[in-house]
Amino acid sequence: MKVYGLTGGLGSGKSTVRALFEQLGVPGCDADQAARDVVAPNSPGLVKIRSAFGPQVCAPDGTLDRARMRQRILDDPNAKRTLESITHPLIRQRLADCVAQLKTQHLKAIVVEIPLLVETGKPDFIDQVIVCDLPESLQKQRALERSESQGNTMSPAQIDAILKNQASRAERLAQADWVIDTSQPKEAVLEQIKALLAASA
Repeated sequence: MKVYGLTGGLGSGKSTVRALFEQLGVPGCDADQAARDVVAPNSPGLVKIRSAFGPQVCAPDGTLDRARMRQRILDDPNAKRTLESITHPLIRQRLADCVAQLKTQHLKAIVVEIPLLVETGKPDFIDQVIVCDLPESLQKQRALERSESQGNTMSPAQIDAILKNQASRAERLAQADWVIDTSQPKEAVLEQIKALLAASA
């Protein structure tokens, strides 16, 4: 059983690719969901964040104010490092637990979506790395469209700042065991995934 780490930059189509894997009977875990879980209201992660950054990083309902936190870490590299030192170990553990649980089901493969896999290092539980790749201009366009559709509109400048903080396209490709061209239509992406699974069976 192979455990694939699925990664790519902002707007690269990771969630779409993971959904297509699931369509083919390959379940997975999601670092973004794990990241939300570890900062849920009253969770140890959120208690630590509030202690490190002050109550202003929480919304009135007790949830993490993500927009405010995002701006804080874009403005201050030290804040980014502090936040990551709190959340990354918790997210890794949650993903490791998810993989361990899925392994008991004797599946042919598992896909773990980890946006910052290259930046934070490949976890021990990942066998091979799949990179979602597309030209940066298309990546920015998709990130902007997704932000608008979700109602939490980020400016082009904010998207540029996030991309600047992520690994470069070349750095990501250097870590790839497999590359999926996500600039193609969904049907073509699905065929790439089928070929990957067939080649690594």
